[in-house]
Order: sequence, then structure tokens, then C-alpha cells
Amino acid sequence: MSFDVSPLARISAVSGVDRARSARTGDSARFADPAGDTPPIPAEVWDQVDAASRLAESLHAEGRAVRFDVHKLDGGVVASLVDGGGGLLRPLLLEDVVDVQRLTHELGKEPG
Repeated sequence: MSFDVSPLARISAVSGVDRARSARTGDSARFADPAGDTPPIPAEVWDQVDAASRLAESLHAEGRAVRFDVHKLDGGVVASLVDGGGGLLRPLLLEDVVDVQRLTHELGKEPG
């Protein structure tokens, strides 16, 4: 099993600034679970989601993507940078992939 990360559609019409303002003022009910079972998502998380979305859009524009697979031997998750046709460009460390700033820095080292 594998899947590619493609650019995300905007999950909310509300800007990151509005989400941050809502989180600071406590007016985050519109970002909470309607049933009230889940706490609101902090503004810092929305900022990371927005950064990841921008990175995915940038990679897509360059004809690249991040692909996640299940390792055939140990069943763990592995990540790879792939070209538009799904061809492996290079493996990625998971600790880089989950940190958007580190991944942006790591991918910036490569020739475009």
C-alpha cells in the first residue's frame, strides 16, 4: 500500500490569521467538532497545515511529490520523494517529513 501526497484543497475559507485570532480570543467554536466531543484545533496546528499545503503545492508545480509506503520487510512507514510519474528520486527520513520546516530545508538542498 502506498499513497502520494498531493496539494490539499483549502479545508476552510477562514484564513490562518482569522484562525489564530479566534484561538487567541477563545472564539474557536466554529473550528470545533459540532458535537462538542473534540477540542478546537490550536492556531499553531493550522499554521503547520497551511505550511504543509504550500509545500505540497510547490512540489506538485515542480512535478514531484512525497509518497508514503509500507516497508515490505518490517511493516513500518517509509517516505520517498518521487517524480510526476511515481519514479523514486530519493528516500526521505520520516523525522524530516513530519517537520515541514526541516523538509522544506532538506528539499531545498536538491537541484531543481
